[in-house]
Amino acid sequence: MKILIASSSDIAIPLIENIVGNGQHEFCGLLSNIDKATGRGQSIRSNDLAEWAKNSGVKIYQSGSTNDIKEIVNEVLPDVVITIAFGQIIKEDSLKIPKNGWLNVHFSKLPKWRGAAPVQHAILNGESTTGISIFQLEKGMDTGPVYLFEDVIIQDNEKTPDVLKKMSLMVPGLVLKTLEMITGNVLPIQQSGENISYAPKISKEDGKLDWNNKSFDIFNKFRAFYGNPGVWTLLNENRIVINNMRISDQKNLSPGQVSILASQLMVGTALGAIEILELTPAGRKTMSASEFIRGLLVKDGLKLG
Repeated sequence: MKILIASSSDIAIPLIENIVGNGQHEFCGLLSNIDKATGRGQSIRSNDLAEWAKNSGVKIYQSGSTNDIKEIVNEVLPDVVITIAFGQIIKEDSLKIPKNGWLNVHFSKLPKWRGAAPVQHAILNGESTTGISIFQLEKGMDTGPVYLFEDVIIQDNEKTPDVLKKMSLMVPGLVLKTLEMITGNVLPIQQSGENISYAPKISKEDGKLDWNNKSFDIFNKFRAFYGNPGVWTLLNENRIVINNMRISDQKNLSPGQVSILASQLMVGTALGAIEILELTPAGRKTMSASEFIRGLLVKDGLKLG
C-alpha cells in the first residue's frame, strides 16, 4: 500500500521509521507544515519533524493551505494518508482522493476527548487511563468510524510529553494492524453517541494557576501543561513560570500564601500545599527554588496569584 504520512510533530517519527523500515508498504513521504517565523527574532524555520525529515533523507512535502494539501495528495496519489498530530484542516475533496481514504491516529478512546489536546485534558482531569484510537477521517471533528482502540495507563507522575512518547512507540504496531484490516476489507465501527467530550487547544493564558484550587488539581495542571504551554503565576504583578513542583504535606497555608522554610518554597492551596522546585521569573534564567529564595529582598508576607 502506498502511504503518505501527514504530521507536524516529532511524535510521528517512530511511525515513519517503522513504515520505511519494515518493507511491507511503500512510504511516499511526509506531508508537514510550511516553514514559519518563530522566536523573538521571527526567523523562518521548519518544525522539528520537518527538520528531522530533511536530515534523515525523508521526502517531505509542505503545505500552508487546504489547496496545498489537495495539490500534494493529487501529485503523490497515495492509497492512504495517515495523520498524526497534523494540525491542519482536511477538506472533503482531499479526503476522497486516496482510494482507502485518510486515517487519523488520535490519542484518546473516542468519542472521549475529541479535539486538539486529548492527552493534556485527560491528565488535567486526573485520569489514570486514556487510549489510542485509529479512525477514518471524515468532515466532522474526530467523528469518523474507528478501526481499533488501545488502552494506555497514565502513571501518577507522568507529564504530557512522557505519555505522548509512550504512545508514539505503540502507534506503529496499531497502524500496521489497521492496514491489515483495510486489506482484509474489515470495516471500521461507528463511534458511540454517548460520553462525548472535547479537548480544545490550550493557550498560554490557560496556564495561569489558581491557588484556590486543590493541590492535587494544581499538580495535574502542571503535569498536563508541562513544556507546552507551561504553567505560571504572579508575584507582585510579575509573571513566574513554574518549571517543576510537587505536592507538599505542609499545612495551615491559605491559598497563594508563600512559606519559606530554609531552601524550600511552599505555596498554599484550597487543600494542601505545593512545593515549587524550579522556576523562571520574567526576564531571568531558570533557577532552583533555593536560588530564587536567596535573591529575595523580602521573604515574609509573600503571596502568589
